[in-house]
Amino acid sequence: MKAAIVYKTDGILNRVEKVLESLNISFELFSEPSEELENYDFIVSIGGDGTILRILQKIKRCPPIFGINTGRVGLLTHSTPENFEEVLKKAVKSFEVEEFPRITSHGILALNEFAILNRQPGKLMDVTIKLDGAEVDRLRCDGIVVATQIGSTGYAFSAGGPVVDPYLECMIIVPIAPFRFGWKPFVVDMNRKVEVCVENAVLIADGQENVGVDGKVVISKSKHPAVFFKKDRRIPELFSKVKGIC
Repeated sequence: MKAAIVYKTDGILNRVEKVLESLNISFELFSEPSEELENYDFIVSIGGDGTILRILQKIKRCPPIFGINTGRVGLLTHSTPENFEEVLKKAVKSFEVEEFPRITSHGILALNEFAILNRQPGKLMDVTIKLDGAEVDRLRCDGIVVATQIGSTGYAFSAGGPVVDPYLECMIIVPIAPFRFGWKPFVVDMNRKVEVCVENAVLIADGQENVGVDGKVVISKSKHPAVFFKKDRRIPELFSKVKGIC
């Protein structure tokens, strides 16, 4: 078995190495995420949620990820620098994993969300929203966020979207500063195709990769899920951390 360690900071790197050595697992170090990560049996991420999202931008086939939170919120991580040794050992020995869907558009993937924003900041966009080809709404706004249930606590939450159970596979459609009183987010089944018609816009995946778009943006479920070591207390921690953010 071979592991990859991706680290944003090296403060606990030596301790992580010692844990893997005690398990007789070989490893390699990455100071930046790489496509090569697909070739490992699992990944240990030292950083915050952003580090994990950067890893996921680089890979399609996703080995199980174990996150050690040295950032702020850490909704995607499994432990802290204070308690990770035993948690990591237990995770690797049991090797229980869980998958969460990613969404795709224009050849890029997102675990949290796609944000569609005007290339000219401060200007409203005319937006048409369709589900499986059928038009459901038209509006003017600063942009649109299409998030997964995992991303419901990210940009979508800041824009007024709901917090969704991480095991309820769905997409959340949230307008950013809509020029209409009373507009509410849509929550739709993950297997639908969300089509957003815009002009002169940019499509941003998880705050990382971006591509210019004009016309039709189709967002759908990817066949490449994100894979994590199983986290027993994911739902209680989700709601307690969201309360802390609020």
